[in-house]
Amino acid sequence: MKMNRRNFLKVAAILGGGAFASIFKLGNVWACEKTAVTESIFIPAQILEDMKQHARELAPQECCGILGGQECNVSEQYRITNVLATMTDQELSRFEGAKLSDLKQLPPEERMEIAFQMDVREMALAQRDLRSQGLSVVGFYHSHTFSPARPSHTDITIAMEFERYRTQLNLPEPFHLVISLEDPTEPDIRAFRIRNFQTKEATIIRI
Repeated sequence: MKMNRRNFLKVAAILGGGAFASIFKLGNVWACEKTAVTESIFIPAQILEDMKQHARELAPQECCGILGGQECNVSEQYRITNVLATMTDQELSRFEGAKLSDLKQLPPEERMEIAFQMDVREMALAQRDLRSQGLSVVGFYHSHTFSPARPSHTDITIAMEFERYRTQLNLPEPFHLVISLEDPTEPDIRAFRIRNFQTKEATIIRI
């Protein structure tokens, strides 16, 4: 949805109830307060399209990346390399159960078709660039080539690992976005908050 004055009431209707008073514009930034109804993430149309293109370009492998900005407003996108193929068996142990078993049975390159691992160095560079602009990480994204746009058990586990790291460093809570290529002609992008191993879908507002 293109966000402007005309569509403001439409957004309030989508979010429902008390969300109307929770979305307002401060300068060039849409401010979001948490409500009992839902949360929203504001993403420029061009970034949403580039996320879809990123997923298509790497298919059947999973893509991954970082979204930066202020609070729930995305203004920056960083494509991050999926380095799962370079992980040793010991490093793969961070995955659990059936996922770990599946990964070990696949050749390294094919492992990236069912999972991802962001390049730590590239992540650090992205976060450094954001800090230099007075911005922070708003969310992380990755693609599911053959499954729906919702976090898998592995995605949730990894998100909770980051949560422990995040709280120690007092970093903002991120959104987690999944791009499904079940229909490659029209990829489905959905955003979630992941808390206490539970997922709650957020509304993506196209601006």
